[in-house]
Amino acid sequence: MSLEGKRPFKFWIIIGMSFLLMLAYLLATAPEPLVGSEEVKFAMSTEEALTLLAHENDVTRTLYTRAIVGKGKEQGLQFSEDWQHQEVIAGPLPALFLRGVADYLTSSDVPLGLYLGSDFPIESSNRFQGKQAEEFKKMRADGKPKIFRDEVLGETIGMYPDLATAKACVSCHNDHENTTKSDWVLGDLMGATTWSYPGDSVTTDEFLSMLLAYRSGVAEVWERYLEEVEQLEEEARPAVGEKWPSSGFNLPNASVFQDSVASQSSPYLVNELTKLIDSN
Repeated sequence: MSLEGKRPFKFWIIIGMSFLLMLAYLLATAPEPLVGSEEVKFAMSTEEALTLLAHENDVTRTLYTRAIVGKGKEQGLQFSEDWQHQEVIAGPLPALFLRGVADYLTSSDVPLGLYLGSDFPIESSNRFQGKQAEEFKKMRADGKPKIFRDEVLGETIGMYPDLATAKACVSCHNDHENTTKSDWVLGDLMGATTWSYPGDSVTTDEFLSMLLAYRSGVAEVWERYLEEVEQLEEEARPAVGEKWPSSGFNLPNASVFQDSVASQSSPYLVNELTKLIDSN
């Protein structure tokens, strides 16, 4: 299946309903609360929850980077680090798409943190410091995610490899005037997507809130991009609908983009949650 996804939207509605039914099952089969105690709910480790979110984020970013930025540039679409400036009409670069989602999470009621850092950042503020810098050195050595506790903040931190999966990533970083490394190649470990959440376990309710907050952030950034597109002169404006840049001067609308993300992320999500059910 292509990056854009081919399953019909109703199919993924059914997948989503199955997912919610699964969560309902987990809640219904949780141990009975002791008399006088608080309600007991099924819980997963924060590490497990962050790993599920990291997969969803990988799917979203890969889709955006390859199918929108990469293919879009071939069609003449513009992307810029200054995309939010009033005088600039362009889409966000992949790292800035993620930053937009992170900003949304910061302003939400869900205490979920998201940060993209590196040891060779374009912006100095994105350079890993302290414990995260130490853990990223280990990731450089073995390429594996790093999960640890920040006892000062009382948070679980999950760092997941951010790889150069598309030519658009490599060329942008190599050619940027502020780059601190200009020889990136496809497959390189460019940095790490870093998540944080209080505590070491979450209930199913909390996980659903985390997932929905992330998806809402993605939807908001995508809608802001489409608002930018609407400002273009008609002859320079791509058609927004069901088609993708791979088939011409097009952009998917919000529901088509979200459906494509779901078509790629939902099977993994359902499979991993099923494993959690079986292990409890």
